[in-house]
Amino acid sequence: MTVHQHQGGTTPGRDSLYDVFICYTWADGKDWADDMGQALRAKGLDVFQDDQSVPEWAEEEMLPSVKAALLGSRLLLPLLTPCFDESDHCWSELHLALSCAKALGGTAMRRVMPLTWRVPPKQVRPKALKKRKLTREGHSVEELADHVAAVVAEVREADDRRFGDVMPQRPSWLADELTGDSGFVGRRKELWALHDAFQEPGGTLDGGAPIVSVRGLGGSGKSTLAKQYARWAADDHPGGVFVVELSGSDPFGRHDASAVEAAFHRAMRRIAVRLSLPEGEGTPEELRRAVGSRLSGLPPYLWIVDDLPASVSLREHPYLLSPSPNGRSLITTRGSVRGMGRTEIVLSGLGPRPGLRLLTACRRPAQEDVDERNAARSVVADLREHPLALQITAGLTAAEGFPGYRSLLTDLREDARPALELAEHLGHVLPAENARPLSGVLLRAFDALPAPAVRVLAATSVLAAAPIPHDLLTALFRATAEDSNAVASAVTEGMRALERRGLAEEVREDGGTTYSVHALVGHAARILSREGTRAEFSRRAVRVLAEILHEAGADAESRHRTLGLLAHVRAVANPAAPEGWGVDAARWSLLADSGRLRSELGDSPGAVEDFRSLYASCCASSLCDPYTTLRALVGLGAALQENGALTEARGLQERAVEELDALYGRDPFDNPHPATLWAMNNLANTHQALGDHRKARSLLWETYRGWRGRGGPSAQPALTTLNNLVIAIGRGPGRYAAATALRIATCAHEQWVSTAGRDARGTVDSLFSIGANHLRLGETAAARTAFEEVWQRRRSHWGDDHPDTMDARENIITARRRATS
Repeated sequence: MTVHQHQGGTTPGRDSLYDVFICYTWADGKDWADDMGQALRAKGLDVFQDDQSVPEWAEEEMLPSVKAALLGSRLLLPLLTPCFDESDHCWSELHLALSCAKALGGTAMRRVMPLTWRVPPKQVRPKALKKRKLTREGHSVEELADHVAAVVAEVREADDRRFGDVMPQRPSWLADELTGDSGFVGRRKELWALHDAFQEPGGTLDGGAPIVSVRGLGGSGKSTLAKQYARWAADDHPGGVFVVELSGSDPFGRHDASAVEAAFHRAMRRIAVRLSLPEGEGTPEELRRAVGSRLSGLPPYLWIVDDLPASVSLREHPYLLSPSPNGRSLITTRGSVRGMGRTEIVLSGLGPRPGLRLLTACRRPAQEDVDERNAARSVVADLREHPLALQITAGLTAAEGFPGYRSLLTDLREDARPALELAEHLGHVLPAENARPLSGVLLRAFDALPAPAVRVLAATSVLAAAPIPHDLLTALFRATAEDSNAVASAVTEGMRALERRGLAEEVREDGGTTYSVHALVGHAARILSREGTRAEFSRRAVRVLAEILHEAGADAESRHRTLGLLAHVRAVANPAAPEGWGVDAARWSLLADSGRLRSELGDSPGAVEDFRSLYASCCASSLCDPYTTLRALVGLGAALQENGALTEARGLQERAVEELDALYGRDPFDNPHPATLWAMNNLANTHQALGDHRKARSLLWETYRGWRGRGGPSAQPALTTLNNLVIAIGRGPGRYAAATALRIATCAHEQWVSTAGRDARGTVDSLFSIGANHLRLGETAAARTAFEEVWQRRRSHWGDDHPDTMDARENIITARRRATS
């Protein structure tokens, strides 16, 4: 038997291993701990009992010697007294032991043996402890020691490892990682509350898949907690972690129902790309079912819906939750999702001791300087223990020449008018008691930034509250004639300064480096940065993003990267932006390109959102010419048709055709203007989707004659219309419909080959129509030959995962089945 009663100064040696580690509060558990330690040692057990009272406000997480002793123990004996739950030190020890026990598996539930005294069962947490607890009431110390000794013997026999014999798990992030991991402090009770909620059977009121929400003010660490839980509980969701980012905290983003649906659809497409699914095919609901079908074959996974707008109800938007029953939904929001899940975790301040640890992470006050340490604690209290405010203030302490916490406290308590003005701007997202101290911290942090960091922050302020790729940020600076190497160096230097000040974070992924700026920091940067500087970066961003959209490739990686940039496109082209710079032709064009690209990528809700916003802006602006307004109307009609809103699309398209025809008139041969002809083509497609094939055919014949009259029968717009006409005829009624369509498709294909080559999209589309009509006529061999060539050409141009390639592959399979049936 070895007696170890640690006095706080010596680290246990390598051979100093323990059977039992006693965890207790000095305030009301010291005498009980002494008695239990003596009884356990009398039974031949090696017992560790920290016999030094550590003030609860002390910034040390856990003394190194205490942590070493805990990791060297087989069993933790927490003495749950009335003061235990309020002790950060006890929770530090309990959290570490439970986490290690959880990772050890097998004997996990026996390795933490709680004893309670004057604590009601409902106050015992985590909930897993309730099943193992033994009360002091009605039992002698000797009886309790006998029970603990028996459990130690069971653990030793089943698995002789100790708490420290585990390796941390890392989750599989099958979507983009959440940022916000740096300097995670505290929140242990919340981590275990999440764990308990997801372990309960039937996590919703109707017994469905578990749904848990985390609610709190902006900057309270909701996303940080979600990510920390995902990493810490990796073995609880071996299927991976999926993140749906809704940017509900972006003060200049749209948070209405259609905007949320569009953001969710974009996130689903990014997830589909990562899962190698044909993400451009089908409606949003069909895509969700496809993702859900793939995920249903995985082990349990974690589905994080991050930053749900406070105005959005999950009851009205249930599609946001995990798409299969084996998914666990974790929602972070400033609002509430009560009624959908059993557990809502509300984040308040970080707490005095964790707050002090976060504040002093860069610079610890001297142990002997009591006034300095008290000043640091006062700063934590004045900042309302707000995590973001503490993180930024910690960045201030890292600067050279930092005068100390007493000086910082005096400075922050000054009644500065600029801080009050900024607090008014932040007041709609934070209570006044939080907005004012955060504003003071932000002002001082911005004032202390070096010039490169100021310019980088101004550049980020014109973009969305979403991950910013390093290449995009660099391109905003390279838009001038500056030296490329100097630009890259300036961006890197500026971003590192922002990181040191707690104003930004860097995330390195396989796809490259991205940066994240908290929505509240971005909001303040919009207000505090020089208007002229922001306006210049906004103009540069319009140019840079327009170039990126025009150069976007068709492969899966390019599509994934482009989807990630569309939030920034929306931010810089936002016609409702409050800056008052005015919306110009370049922004309208960028928004139109965004809508077009979303449509090509299959993001029809996002395309509707872009074109609807563009059209409303054009109608409201006296500077917008009629053609641009009608171009927006044509784009909106096409996007609505793709999104399934056929009746609304038809009404808008009919108006567009009428107004374009009135605006441009016709040529001497009565051929409509090209813009009118494109609008007529879109209207015909909508009629066809509505099942009015006769109207569609009539309109397409008129459109074809117009294109042929303007450019001849070999003009590509005429051939494109001919392709659409073939589809309308082939799908229509009539005994000879398929044969007629096949004849026209064959002629169109020959014209396409001679004018554009065999690899042109129109050429391949006409060949697809040939195969489709051969199939309708029962000529399966000819159909299969056509489909195989279509598949080969689409595969070489678009890649295996493009929807058109997948469609051709499915038609080959159909032709084979028809041939054998």
